[in-house]
Amino acid sequence: MAVAPEWVEAHCVIPDGFRKGAPFRLYDYQLLHLANHYLVRGDVEYDAKNPILAPAFVHRRSLLIGPQKLGKNPLVATQVCLEGVGPALFAGWATKGDGYACADHGCRCGWEYEYEPGEPMGMSWPTPLIQITAFSEESTENTYDALRPMIEEGPLADIIPKTGEEFIRLPGGGRIDTVTSSALSRLGQRVTFCPQDEVGVWTARNKMTKVADTQWRGLAGMGGRASLTSNGWDPTEKSVAQQEFESGAPDVYRQFVRPPSSLSYKNRAERRKIHRIVYPKDVLRTNGGHVDLDAIEAEASDLLKRDVAQAARFYGNIIIAGGGVAVDPDLWAKRIAIRPIADRERIGLGFDGSISNDATALVACTADGHLFVPTVNQKPTIWVRPVNAPSDWRIPRLDVERAVERLMDVYDVGLLVCDPPKWQTEIERWAERWGDTVVIVLDTNQPKRMAAACDRFSTALLEGALTHDGDSLLTSHVLAMARVKAYVKLEDENDGRTRYTFTKSDDGRKIDAGIASVLAVEAAQTMPVARGPSTYVSLSEVS
Repeated sequence: MAVAPEWVEAHCVIPDGFRKGAPFRLYDYQLLHLANHYLVRGDVEYDAKNPILAPAFVHRRSLLIGPQKLGKNPLVATQVCLEGVGPALFAGWATKGDGYACADHGCRCGWEYEYEPGEPMGMSWPTPLIQITAFSEESTENTYDALRPMIEEGPLADIIPKTGEEFIRLPGGGRIDTVTSSALSRLGQRVTFCPQDEVGVWTARNKMTKVADTQWRGLAGMGGRASLTSNGWDPTEKSVAQQEFESGAPDVYRQFVRPPSSLSYKNRAERRKIHRIVYPKDVLRTNGGHVDLDAIEAEASDLLKRDVAQAARFYGNIIIAGGGVAVDPDLWAKRIAIRPIADRERIGLGFDGSISNDATALVACTADGHLFVPTVNQKPTIWVRPVNAPSDWRIPRLDVERAVERLMDVYDVGLLVCDPPKWQTEIERWAERWGDTVVIVLDTNQPKRMAAACDRFSTALLEGALTHDGDSLLTSHVLAMARVKAYVKLEDENDGRTRYTFTKSDDGRKIDAGIASVLAVEAAQTMPVARGPSTYVSLSEVS
């Protein structure tokens, strides 16, 4: 419907910056997106008694993939305004003299739109319910913080006199809410429009795929639709963005400008070419827009030093894997070192236990960052289910307890960090014997704590502050770990790095000794400093 973009430009204003309050003029890519989102089927018939009974629009939802700072959130804010109080619904086919007058809908701005004969007409929802949805609160704020001044500083203030910090009431009983992964109780409502932001990080693992499905069902029941936006996605994560783009569904509109695969994002000259492709000419500051390509280059170059894949997705609009493997095999191989262990040397221990199917592991790390697999009675402290083991085989819990006791006796254990599931009783007993300041619990299912531990492990390995003894079983478990994004904020979050936790990869290989290694490094880096000198002995003397 041509009335939709015309209405947006007549009622929405620029939400911030030096031009705050000025009329919002759609960039070409924004106009293209709105025009296709509100494209009406040529064969639809209007029923005034049941105006949304027959699907009027060609597309039931739309997907916009674009780089950072393109202006996706302000565009979504204009759609929220339109869906909230504007002519967002099909209202039949125009004949000579038909028009849309804002005064008829409670607006005192005086705007009128005269339809061309045969043009699809628009009308407002009677009681719209809009859910601005994203995984994190920060992402919903990106749209909501653009929406509020867009209403307050322009003609829409006549219709919506008050905007709240958390929601906005609309005339006639409608409402605009924000929904994140931590406020899912609002799902299942009879929604009319759902802007879904950063769907490139909506995955089954963080349960946002379920959120999308639930909202789409709610929209279908009301004849409503969704507008999806995102940066480029990580193809290893099977996100909602990826699934929608690859589904081939003809009633999903997809708008995605991709640079040629022949251009390398690591090459500065080619990176500039990529930026000029994915940032349209009219959004550039040199052409009256808001994007400064020099600033984009500076941000991208800085991020490239920390995370190449993320920089390529964020600023190059490139689909690239984020390195699903937790540890680079070549880097791990470079960190093998022969390191004698001192008598009563200060170490940290990491413990990851299971009952039968997974392995159980005790891994040690010295205070100066050397990982090793201890031996007790000439056996490594990693217990793995034997091949062709009977169905009733279990981890020898008594052997594990004896190993813990022996390591506590042989070494000066500053900290034993344990993953508690299935071993709570034993861990409580160890804490009673050696003290709850020595034996502590770190639940690896808690993303915030585990992300910090995985970050310490990865950083130490990358910077050469962590070596290991080359144990083959330890290596196989470490290299089997996959990394997944952890959507948490750590104390040093402002360093710009993406946080990860480690988990099993899709092939199901064992990773327990790898997780125990992460916990051992965590123990070694956070334990109290040892007191007194140490003397070196060979590892064989431990057995």
